[in-house]
Amino acid sequence: MTLLTRWLGLLLLLGSLSPVLAGDLHYAASLEDSTWKTSESPLLCTLSHPISLFGQAEFYQTAGHQPAFRFFVNQAPIRKGRVTVTSSPPGWKYGEVIAKIGEYTYQRGESPFRFNRETSLRLLAELEKGMLPVFRFTDWGDGRDNVTVILSSVRYREALGKFRVCMGQIIPYEFEKTRDTKVYFATAKSNLSVKARRQLDAVAAFLLRDASVKKASVEGHADDRGDHTYNNTLSEQRAIAVRNYLLEKKVPVSKLSVRYFGKRKPTSSVKNERGRSLNRRVSIILHRE
Repeated sequence: MTLLTRWLGLLLLLGSLSPVLAGDLHYAASLEDSTWKTSESPLLCTLSHPISLFGQAEFYQTAGHQPAFRFFVNQAPIRKGRVTVTSSPPGWKYGEVIAKIGEYTYQRGESPFRFNRETSLRLLAELEKGMLPVFRFTDWGDGRDNVTVILSSVRYREALGKFRVCMGQIIPYEFEKTRDTKVYFATAKSNLSVKARRQLDAVAAFLLRDASVKKASVEGHADDRGDHTYNNTLSEQRAIAVRNYLLEKKVPVSKLSVRYFGKRKPTSSVKNERGRSLNRRVSIILHRE
């Protein structure tokens, strides 16, 4: 396509938005250049939409977190401000009215517009209906111009389907809360509690689905009561109980390194029930490449 054709496409899009546009500077992808791209992994799902001369809008979800929205901009604001977000109909949606989504404070930096789960899902739904999310704010220079930025719904639905599939398959746990997991045991016991099994489900998820996690160190411990032989055996039984549960979850044995220390490495030196309960543990440490 020629440059003239591209500009005609943009003018056609902006022309269909005549009730929407209220300002001096307008940014929107042309009909030809409007794209929505997805990236998919067990750790991060993104749905992004570039807007020429302004930046890139992105819906995203990371492992262990809710969906969110951010807008990367080419020219970052140096101070906070206010942005009004509406959902506006294109010219072909007769009878639809402009709906206000909300007014928000934007931040300084390369990603000033950031929204939580509720607002992000609303924006996704409006785009799915063929509506156009519109961002309005004053320019980041001297504030004399009104700026309008529009998200196009052209070529959106196919990418949305891929994004939803990715969100349904993302690991539902946060790596930083899982990378050093400790499961605890009752006195003289090596059986796993319901809570411990839930914790190990998160460990297994990263070992099975995060390609960067190469192995896990499984280290068994006991409290100070009893002799060394008894506690060595007990800490070994606890470490093996954790290993066996992970094997049941189909974690390859080659990814598991098992050791036990008896009572030689307490995490708490307090010799009461609280302190001892912290020492009756197995530590599982995930190692990334």
